Amino acid sequence: MNLEEIQKKLINDFDFDKVLEILTKLGENYSKNDLIENAKGLIKMTYTSREMDDVFFNAAYLMASRSYIDQREVHYSLNFLIDIQSTVNFDLKETFKHRIVSEKEFILREELRNLLELNKTKYEENKDEFSEANIFKIEEILQILD
Repeated sequence: MNLEEIQKKLINDFDFDKVLEILTKLGENYSKNDLIENAKGLIKMTYTSREMDDVFFNAAYLMASRSYIDQREVHYSLNFLIDIQSTVNFDLKETFKHRIVSEKEFILREELRNLLELNKTKYEENKDEFSEANIFKIEEILQILD
């Protein structure tokens, strides 16, 4: 489907009259045309996004999203949202000692650890300065990554 077909389908299936009724009760002043134009813009942003992950864009009370299902199907949606929330923030007694590590960083660390072990083994066998220098440099890099 192209952008215009997606926009037409989502907008035709969306109950803008119900949204206007709710917004009016909330004291918000929108026209149906305003909401439709906002929806078109949001849908266009999801359609043109280069992200290969799920994407969400919102304006005022509308949110458009695009997601992929089993890497075979794309799903577009248009939603009306009212966000009512409560939050609390406080300082932690201790900071986190770990952080989320990407798969690439995990692989890099493993390769560096393997290289470190290889250099330690080589150094134990030959006591050469090159292996010793490598050991110190790899340990320094691992410390930086930690």
